[in-house]
Amino acid sequence: MSLRITILSMLFSVLSGCAIVPQEPDYAGPVSRPSELEEYYDVSDSYQDYLEEVIAETEHYTVRRIEIDSLYGDVTVDYFQRAEKSDDLILVMPVLGGRNLFANYIAGYMASNGFDAAVIHRDSQFKRPENYDRVEELFRENVRKDRVAMDFFEREYGKVDFGSFGISRGAINAAITAGVDPRLKYNVLAIGGADVVNLFRDSKEDGIKRYRRRVMKAFHLTEAEFYGYLEATIRTDPKYLAKYIDARDTLLFLSVFDRSVPVKYGLKLKRRIGHPRTIFLASSHYTTLLFTEFVPLAPPFIPLDFIETEALTFYGDKFGRPKVTLRHMLYSTIQAPIQLVARVATLLWPGND
Repeated sequence: MSLRITILSMLFSVLSGCAIVPQEPDYAGPVSRPSELEEYYDVSDSYQDYLEEVIAETEHYTVRRIEIDSLYGDVTVDYFQRAEKSDDLILVMPVLGGRNLFANYIAGYMASNGFDAAVIHRDSQFKRPENYDRVEELFRENVRKDRVAMDFFEREYGKVDFGSFGISRGAINAAITAGVDPRLKYNVLAIGGADVVNLFRDSKEDGIKRYRRRVMKAFHLTEAEFYGYLEATIRTDPKYLAKYIDARDTLLFLSVFDRSVPVKYGLKLKRRIGHPRTIFLASSHYTTLLFTEFVPLAPPFIPLDFIETEALTFYGDKFGRPKVTLRHMLYSTIQAPIQLVARVATLLWPGND
């Protein structure tokens, strides 16, 4: 596979900045979820009460801040609601640390283009060294909060079909929740990965390095002990859960030059899901944003709002509301020769990634 990726990255770096590899044709479907999964992430009591208020209004949608009182912790959601009633909802998962700027942008983009969306807030407990021995508990809590949010939107707003959008840590979160809960069916996962412990080990992200140093100092651990504890305790990981996601209902974006979430862990996520349609971007972790309109100024050879347009088309197809836009037609035309090369490369170098 390394030869295939090398050839592909050289081609799309020169020609257009990305290449699309289709879903593998012999995919047989996801693994059936065992009953223990439901028991471990159970939210049978769900929520007791909620409060909501309007915090913003635009031409296309209203943003409602919803505070849900749950046995599994308070759940805060910003709901980007369109005027017309819809059965569909896209849950947008924020990046690590709960910074919602990009998540709010994506939710607003989707709501402006026909889809209700909701951003589930995250806190920064995971980043605190003193919570190192609660990492699995916090991961599990996030899944339960996502499930509570889906319960809420089913009961209070009549939502039936759910999708997700996640980037970076948000993509890992979305892959985990989608693996646990079959309601989170249509998933767009950007620059995420599987195998959290080894991802931590190999990541060049300064924040992860600082976190490791602080934890080792606070708990008097060696590096081997640091990783040994995580390996022994973490079970809420796409490494174990992504196999329950349907690859046919998944769109994956991976950055070839990513050093924060090294692409080999993105490829591991691709394998775990079952080789869904994957768009490889000639970018690093942070320059991936140049493929979106979140960064308004980009060199002219990089397609603006490419990720949003691909995601919008994906959701339109999956939710039964096809979205054909001029921009998507333009991007598809530009990508056609590169996509053909990617298909040929896939045939020439078959097998696991």
